[in-house]
Amino acid sequence: MRKRIISGSIFVLGVAFGLLLMANFCDELFGGWLARSRTKVAFPNYSVKVTGGIITKSRPGRIHIRAVDLNMQVSLQKSGNLLGDPLMMVLDNLPEDFRVIYEGSITGIRSKGQTSLVLDFPSVRKPFKTRISIVPPSPMGSFTFWVAGDSRSRLKPLKTLLKKARLKKPLCIVLGGDLVAHGFSWQYKRLMETLDETPAPVFAVPGNHDLEFCGRRNFTRYLAPDHYYFTYGKSLFAVLDTNQGNKGQLQWLDEILGNPFYVHRFVFVHKPPFDPRQGENHCMHKKDFAQGLLEVLSKHRVDILFCSHIHSYIQTEYKGIKIIITGGLGAHRKRPIKPFHYVEVEVDGQKVKANMLSLEH
Repeated sequence: MRKRIISGSIFVLGVAFGLLLMANFCDELFGGWLARSRTKVAFPNYSVKVTGGIITKSRPGRIHIRAVDLNMQVSLQKSGNLLGDPLMMVLDNLPEDFRVIYEGSITGIRSKGQTSLVLDFPSVRKPFKTRISIVPPSPMGSFTFWVAGDSRSRLKPLKTLLKKARLKKPLCIVLGGDLVAHGFSWQYKRLMETLDETPAPVFAVPGNHDLEFCGRRNFTRYLAPDHYYFTYGKSLFAVLDTNQGNKGQLQWLDEILGNPFYVHRFVFVHKPPFDPRQGENHCMHKKDFAQGLLEVLSKHRVDILFCSHIHSYIQTEYKGIKIIITGGLGAHRKRPIKPFHYVEVEVDGQKVKANMLSLEH
């Protein structure tokens, strides 16, 4: 009898897991097509182009855009003489004290939050063009940004981080990946509900757990492209995906880091190019990609390479390039055991200072 119960339980669990995999496979297979279809149906009379952001949700008369840059631009065009339906545009993940610049047809601002903006476009028959630019505050003498990673769907430490950010007001927060446990849509939805409460823009790095199952599409649907960059004053911030092969990322990184305008350059990845702990190998598996990344960072004298993946806090270096591994946002801790934490980076003129701060105090 006992063996039957155990066998039955295993069978039920296997069927449930299989159905879960099938559901997510269908989500992966058809999700992109459905998203494109929904966008086309939602805006038959409008053309929407976004620079520095991604369209996360769309339905008739409403579009949600998430910024993946401190500067973002949205162009909206209505052509022809057809009557366009009223349109609401919601812009999220904006920098605090952002400025809005309009060009062309002016729209009304219905409401504005600390990091969000809601715009209403009335129903009109005539064609029009408008461009909305989101601009962060002018760079001051110094600013801070925070880096943390590896929460694995444990949202309490992330909520604590956001609560601290509400008091300290960093320019932005960069989350170093593994923000969800297995890449499922429902895990991303829970994460986004938490990030809706953020007092500062949050930029995400793709982690290996974020990309499991249908995770790659969900990451790029909810959070950001798998590699991108943003800027603030003369500081450049570049995000890469080190969970896969190079796929042109090193050439892209070499080009953007080579811009002589920038004084400070920060690069963010999930898997570190090497594991600094003796006898451990929890790092990038594509060794040619890892070595190429290190050489590009050294060539351009990057200020700091930030990594996660190892659930601890470690500082190391490569040819004078500082490497900080921070994976203390809630996942099980690894040696050397450190408290749950985040890294606060202060940029003051030519100086850059990074400190590990406990989430528990």
